[in-house]
Amino acid sequence: MRLENDPNFPLAVNDMMWQLSLPLEADRDHEYCNPTVGGESSKLLEKMSSLDWKVMVIGGVGDALVDRQIELLKLLEQKGMKVVGHFDDSGHRMQDFMDYAKRMALHGYVKDFVLSSTIAA
Repeated sequence: MRLENDPNFPLAVNDMMWQLSLPLEADRDHEYCNPTVGGESSKLLEKMSSLDWKVMVIGGVGDALVDRQIELLKLLEQKGMKVVGHFDDSGHRMQDFMDYAKRMALHGYVKDFVLSSTIAA
């Protein structure tokens, strides 16, 4: 368990948030948190792809769910979607809100993504 004792987002808090987010009796293979299971989420991904959506996935190695973020990026690419991924090894995304330089860098990534999506449209 990589982040079991993480001071910002311990595993117990992560587990509780999932329990509160999912329908009763559902586990993490519910389409809400695992779009690879098929069902409606798979159809929605196909629809997003057919609408030529462009998606940005941002993460950092300190993010509790960075592995899932990377899996999502790969899944979207496999579905033929236009995907931009930005992952860095400088920590977690909350740092972007606490550190001015990181916040401005994130702002630049998002701005470039939005402008590239607007220009391409």
